[in-house]
Amino acid sequence: MKIVQSLFFILILLSTGVAEAATTVSSEELLKNSEEYDGQDVTFKGEVIGDIMIRGEFAWVNVRDEHGAIGAFCPLELTEKIEYRGSYGFKGDTLSVRGEFHRACSEHGGDMDIHAEKILIVQEGEERSHPLAPGKARASAILPAIVLLLAIIHLIARRFR
Repeated sequence: MKIVQSLFFILILLSTGVAEAATTVSSEELLKNSEEYDGQDVTFKGEVIGDIMIRGEFAWVNVRDEHGAIGAFCPLELTEKIEYRGSYGFKGDTLSVRGEFHRACSEHGGDMDIHAEKILIVQEGEERSHPLAPGKARASAILPAIVLLLAIIHLIARRFR
């Protein structure tokens, strides 16, 4: 029985290692070492930003980490679970994108991209709030009154010239 359990455990470890064989890289690493990674399977993690651009049965997803962004080209169904896209009002879903890196993709006009085979949502995005600072609220109430007062003073001064 222990032999069967050991073999089962080894099989699980081997299958996990094969599934995660792609090197995890940052956008900075991809830019600095683009020749080295060209044509290699990579994993890139970052926040979805902007719109998902649908191209027939495929889509473009822009993913940004702390150093920069890269476009991921993938089958449309891989984008179906993406709910939040980064913008002023939203923090986008954090994705793990695995696929083949191209430093100058001949299929896409020479752009740098990743042809994604797998996309996982690592962390769900959320709505961002941008509360108005108390000082700005007061200034927005006081400044129009000051402008109006100055306009009245200017009109009175013009009348008495």
